[in-house]
Amino acid sequence: GHTVTPCKAAGCYAPGGRYPLPSSVIMTAVTARAAGCEKVVLCSPRPAPITLAAAHIAGADLFLTVGGAQAIASMAYGVADMVPSCDVIVGPGNKWVT
Repeated sequence: GHTVTPCKAAGCYAPGGRYPLPSSVIMTAVTARAAGCEKVVLCSPRPAPITLAAAHIAGADLFLTVGGAQAIASMAYGVADMVPSCDVIVGPGNKWVT
């Protein structure tokens, strides 16, 4: 048989461009929470108030206001004792973070 266990930490990326995308937060962070991930890390550069509200509703544990490759690297490798190394990183992607 198979043993299915959730990953310990999930990294979620939400773009912070001209138009906020709270749907990206909901689709990624809620899914990670429902899957049983212990820690949900969310990154978004220049988050709009609605993005922060979506992160709160989705139950994100950490919110980093950083974007692009720096955000992906922070979630992939972790940052000291503040940000865990994430087992999976999800998000819509764009030309800077694909």
